Amino acid sequence: MRTINADVVVVGLGAMGSQTLWRLAQRGVKAVGVEQFDIGHSRGASHGESRIIRTAYAEGAAYVPLLLDSWRLWAELEKDSATTLLDRTGGLMLGREDSPAITGSIASAEEHGLKYSVLNARELHRLYPQHRVSEDMMAVFEYDAGIVYPEKAVHAAVDAAVALGARVVRGTAASVEPGRVELADGTTITAGHVVVAGGGWTPRLVPGLAPHLRVVRRVVGWFAATAAYSPDRFPVFIRMDESWEHNWYGFPAIDGAVKVGLHSWPGIDEPVDPSGGVRPPDALDAARLGDIVADTLPGVDPRPLRMATCMYSLTPDRHFLVGARDGLTVLGGFSGHGFKLAPAIGEAAAGLAVDGGSDLAIDLFDPRRFDDPGR
Repeated sequence: MRTINADVVVVGLGAMGSQTLWRLAQRGVKAVGVEQFDIGHSRGASHGESRIIRTAYAEGAAYVPLLLDSWRLWAELEKDSATTLLDRTGGLMLGREDSPAITGSIASAEEHGLKYSVLNARELHRLYPQHRVSEDMMAVFEYDAGIVYPEKAVHAAVDAAVALGARVVRGTAASVEPGRVELADGTTITAGHVVVAGGGWTPRLVPGLAPHLRVVRRVVGWFAATAAYSPDRFPVFIRMDESWEHNWYGFPAIDGAVKVGLHSWPGIDEPVDPSGGVRPPDALDAARLGDIVADTLPGVDPRPLRMATCMYSLTPDRHFLVGARDGLTVLGGFSGHGFKLAPAIGEAAAGLAVDGGSDLAIDLFDPRRFDDPGR
C-alpha cells in the first residue's frame, strides 16, 4: 500500500484528461494523471490518426468562442512541444439548403464574423470535383478548418505536463470519490479535487451519470485515392441530410489514403461494454463505408485498405458534460465532435478544479441539466 498526495488528480488521459493535466501543470498545480492503459492507446476514442477541427460550427454558435480558444491553445501546445499537431486544409460542409450542415454553419459564421463561402452544386463541381453531388446540393467552405493529429496531441499534452512537474501513473484501473482515487494496484491518491475524464468508462466511474451517457461503437476506414485527394487539393469534409440522421465525414489522402467515417446513421449505435472492448470491423462495416465512397467520392477505391473502431459517448442532446457532479469535475459525452475542443475543455476543467469555476463558455454543458430540465 502506498499513498500519493496531490492538489488535483485527473483520471483518464485521453483527449480531455491529457489537456487538463497540461493546463493544471501550467498553473503550477501539483497534479497527478492516472491512465489505466498506456498514453495514446487505441482502446477508447482518442486515436485514429486524424480528427477534424472547424470553427463555423453547425452544432451551434455557442461553441465558437471555445473553438477560438482551442485554436489559440493548440498553437501554444505546438510551441511548447515543438510538434506539428494541426494542418489547415479548409473544410467543406455539404448538404441541401435546409440541412444543418448549411444552416448551422452559416449561422455560426455570421454571428461570430468568421470567413466562409457558400458554393452551389455547379461551383462545387468546378472547385471540388472529388465530390459527386446532385443539383440540389450545396456547401459551406470555411477557412479555419483542418486536421488535428490525436495520438500526437495526447502525447504532446502529457509530455508537456510532465515537463512542468505533473506526475503520471499508468497501467492500472481506478475508482473515484471526492478527494480520493483508489488504484487497482493498491495505491491511494488523495487530492483536493478529482477530475474524471474517463471516456467510455465514465458511467462506471461516476454512476450518477450512467442514465445520461450511452457508449456505442463506431468504425472508420481508409481507402486508396488518387493525387486529386491530396491535402492541398481536398479539404476535410462533413456531409449530411436534412435531418442529420445520415451524417458522414472524411479527410484528405494522407500517405495515399482517404479516411471516411460515419458520425450518425440508422442502425449503427451498437452498445459497447468498454471493459470488453469494441467489436472489430466486419464485412458489413466495409460494405457500408465502401458504398458511401463509391457513391460520393469518384476516384477513390471503395475497398478499404484497413479499418478501425472506436467508442462514442453520447448524451441525450449530443452536447458535452463539463462541470460538477457528485463532488467531482466530470468531462464526458463528447459525442464524436469533441477532440478539436480538447485544449479549451482542459483549460475549463483546470479552472473548475482549482478555482471552482471558469470564464470559458461552458454553461451549455452543465451535467446538472439532465437532473433538472428546467435549469
